Amino acid sequence: MLKKSNNETFLIALTQELIKNLPNWYGSENWDSEVLPYRESFVDRIFTQIRFINQTSFKNSLLVKQTDFDQLFEIFVRLEKSFAGLSAFYHLLQDDYSRSLLILLMAHRRMGYRKVKLPLNTPEYWTMRKFASTLLKSKKIIKLRFRNLVFQHMELSRIGYPIEIFYNPAGVATTFILKQYEYQKKTPVIRAQAGDYVIDAGGAWGDTALYFAETVGMQGKVYTFEFEPDNLEILHQNLAMNPELSSRIEVIPGALWSGSGEELRYSLNGPATSLNNNNQGSSSVSTLSIDDFMKEKELPRVNFIKMDIEGSEFEALQGAEQTLRTFRPALAISIYHKDDDFITIPSYLENLKLGYEFYLDHFTIYRGETILFASPKAS
Repeated sequence: MLKKSNNETFLIALTQELIKNLPNWYGSENWDSEVLPYRESFVDRIFTQIRFINQTSFKNSLLVKQTDFDQLFEIFVRLEKSFAGLSAFYHLLQDDYSRSLLILLMAHRRMGYRKVKLPLNTPEYWTMRKFASTLLKSKKIIKLRFRNLVFQHMELSRIGYPIEIFYNPAGVATTFILKQYEYQKKTPVIRAQAGDYVIDAGGAWGDTALYFAETVGMQGKVYTFEFEPDNLEILHQNLAMNPELSSRIEVIPGALWSGSGEELRYSLNGPATSLNNNNQGSSSVSTLSIDDFMKEKELPRVNFIKMDIEGSEFEALQGAEQTLRTFRPALAISIYHKDDDFITIPSYLENLKLGYEFYLDHFTIYRGETILFASPKAS
């Protein structure tokens, strides 16, 4: 029997996943209304009826089958240019969970929430989210300009963290309960350790900085990078409520990039603020590379790098090449902002030939929060 090529193995797995999800039609049960309100459309109502008919009287409807076939064809047309890169990434991943998750995420990104349900969408997850909403310290709130979000005054000792924070239950669940920046499906777990020096790229409101500060302990240090003014205001307020932890945190109000000293434009958009190197946006910020930051601070080491910087991860990693070569830190890198990130980021890290092993996890029921974990092999 002929052995299947890598591309054939990936193609078969992806095709099976797409076909499996073709009959589905989800609505609000596959949507996170706390993050973004759900609005049922006319098309939703029509296809809900088609789904009902197809599952009862007309299970073998030719009309629905032809519609499904056309959708499948269009998906593969759109995938053609990225197929080889995705296949290469699939075969870089070290465990079955990561490979299966990549296939499911590709189906979800191409077919949408109406067709594909992600692994986290379970009754247990919603019970945990409901529990997170009970972790209130007072009735104080902060109203954000971003999507009119409201942050509540929360206290996290009941989940093992001596942390007081203005945040929302969804965020608390993701950062502190699910532990978004740990890969827990292997032994040893990929995570920041006691005494580590951590680069927290994309500090947003301070939740990850506080999480890492508690994790690394008194001998560790967290360098959190954030430049968006509204985010920084809340970040500093959250750090001020946690003086012991904040003593381990240094906030750097700059934007990480492949090089230092570039003036890049951006538009204020809360945690979704992204840099633009085509001179668009109402504000500007000076860039900084991780390599230059390490030299400037004369840091003795960096053990863990987390990045969630709204599509600038690839450029920031290019600006960290010497740091990666010197220290081989463990990595937790967001790769969900751009489709190309699923190809360019693991390919770049693999081509450095530093002996990283790669894993994948996802921490929401929607498109966001896919994390690539990279762990250096023992020397």
